Amino acid sequence: MPVDRNRLIRTSVRVAAALAVGAVAVGVVGAAAVVAWPDHRAEPGSVVVEPDEAVQQRICPGPLLSIGDDASAATALESFGSAAVVSAAVPGEAELGNEPLDAPENPRAAEDGAPVVIDAQPGAADAGMIAGAQSQTARTEVLGGFTAASCTEAVSESWLVAGATTVGRSSLILLANPTDVTATVDVRVLGENGPVEARSAIGITVAPRTQRVLSLAGLAPNLASPVVHVTSTGGAIAASLEQSAISGLAPAGIELTGPTAPPSTSQVIPGLVIGGSGGVAADDDHAEGDGFPAVRIHVPGTEAVEASVGVVPVDGGGGDSFDVELQPGTVSDIPLGDLAAGTYTVRVEADGPIVAAGRATTGTPEESDAAAPADFAWFVAVRPLLETAVLAVASGPSATLQLAAGEEGAAEASVTVDGRTTTVEVPALGAVSVPLRGREVVLEGVEGASAAVSYADDRALAAFAVRPPGPLDSPIRVYPN
Repeated sequence: MPVDRNRLIRTSVRVAAALAVGAVAVGVVGAAAVVAWPDHRAEPGSVVVEPDEAVQQRICPGPLLSIGDDASAATALESFGSAAVVSAAVPGEAELGNEPLDAPENPRAAEDGAPVVIDAQPGAADAGMIAGAQSQTARTEVLGGFTAASCTEAVSESWLVAGATTVGRSSLILLANPTDVTATVDVRVLGENGPVEARSAIGITVAPRTQRVLSLAGLAPNLASPVVHVTSTGGAIAASLEQSAISGLAPAGIELTGPTAPPSTSQVIPGLVIGGSGGVAADDDHAEGDGFPAVRIHVPGTEAVEASVGVVPVDGGGGDSFDVELQPGTVSDIPLGDLAAGTYTVRVEADGPIVAAGRATTGTPEESDAAAPADFAWFVAVRPLLETAVLAVASGPSATLQLAAGEEGAAEASVTVDGRTTTVEVPALGAVSVPLRGREVVLEGVEGASAAVSYADDRALAAFAVRPPGPLDSPIRVYPN
């Protein structure tokens, strides 16, 4: 078959052109690999926004409550006196509001008072620098002791490490919603054998500007070592726990406890006061009751945790430490050993997150009488402070600031009480006690330290944490689309 000479020429030209184009492309790519491309990076656009100052609030839990005083209404609640509330702010002349919340479950709220919201309008006080506290003495046929509590910020999550529902022990969970939005609250109870199923405590509604009260025994009866985990959506909640004890027919103490520090591998309990010498050996696995110093620890994770518990006197004497293994999901009350009367710092270091609080008593119920009943207190773990802090000191016996330093120490911390300033030096991992003879206290140079206020005499024992403020008016960086 004859070959078309013109077609052959056209085909050859196309092939040659294609090869030439390919060669040029290869050369360009090779040159690109050798020659550096221009370096250009576009940063995402952002702007730092200073939010409008918000109303600052602290919520005081209100008067102590008794349950079941009327035999015909075993679950009825009723207050039996008023709590004395004090407040403080920086600057000292800042005007603070004081408004009660609704307390529909307490028929005596009109006479005895209700939970109180202390607030500062925008610009009235420095950010994070308002505080409140309350105190009350119980002297009834069935309840006796002294309580003191700080007024706390409402938050979406709290851990209450305190209480018991065994024979002679009553515990109430106080849920205050200071916001204008209904709060939906889940209350989960953990105990010595793990989580307690209490479906009635899931999805509880707390109306705006209202307090609700739950009986812990109604959720978890016969529990020796409860920990209560409170979470909320919608409105934020200020949670606290009231515990009382009776030995036979004699009052054996009462306490009002706020939230402990959130889960962490390191927890510090400053200023645990031991009223009298004694206790239970730290390695006693069968210690029962609550008449001995102990630390309550819960492991919220899913794996076992090994922890070291250190107990060191504030006066600088020799301390002690011991190791424990903690099972996941459970709560352990661990005796702190045979301790001399005094004040101690308890530090717990673990290889997994834990929550913790310490317990102490003024004496055992057997040692008490009608004139001087035994009392007990819970000393919660405390988050480190910022550079400055303010606290209000409620009235009570021998109010004392307990300051425990972190690894950096607090070489020149100043404590100003009602305008009078004292400089204190706290060595690294050391502690100091400062008597508080006044109502308003300002701390400076305390970044990284943990602080609490304790009250103690032979008839009373109580404590509350000095907490760092929430983020409040901190600036935020926004990345617009």
